[in-house]
Amino acid sequence: MNLTDLSDEKLFLKIREGNAAAFDMLFNRYWEKLYRIAYARLKDTDDAQDVVQEVLVRFWNNREKTEIKTSLEMYLMGAVRLQVIDHFRSRKVRERQLQEALDRINLLESSIHDVADYLELEQTLEAIVNEMPAMLKSIYLMRSENMSVKEIASKLGLADQTVKNYISEVLRRLRIALQEKYPEKHLTYLALLITLLNK
Repeated sequence: MNLTDLSDEKLFLKIREGNAAAFDMLFNRYWEKLYRIAYARLKDTDDAQDVVQEVLVRFWNNREKTEIKTSLEMYLMGAVRLQVIDHFRSRKVRERQLQEALDRINLLESSIHDVADYLELEQTLEAIVNEMPAMLKSIYLMRSENMSVKEIASKLGLADQTVKNYISEVLRRLRIALQEKYPEKHLTYLALLITLLNK
């Protein structure tokens, strides 16, 4: 069977067996998407490429012991986001970026310890946001991709203050939902979301 026709699940099984061609297929299938995720957060081409390369190399090296409880795509996306955090932690960044990066890392370290935890939070947020009105959902997604309030306002034809009001409403709904699902951690998760959405 042509590897191109394989589902992610079957491709992963072949990768676990050490099939390099299957890994190459995975690389081609997800490289661009993973790069876009990394670049949206790093705003640097070389750094984004390094992050994705590190994730994929680590994925190959750990293939025999890697357990994926969600989809392969979700796993890789979560791994890239965590690698971005490690990138901020390990390298010297410009002073203006450093405090922002450290603030996010501190919030994450206190509540999220591995890819599985991160994916669980992301899946919860996705489910909550999908239940919101279309405008709130759109604004949340744009802020998650690091678009500024002005950029969102321009794209949607809204006033800056209106966008800020929508963001506040998104946070209100997320706070209620997170408090119900994570009674012990919801304040930490909410603080993280406020940092990300109000940056």
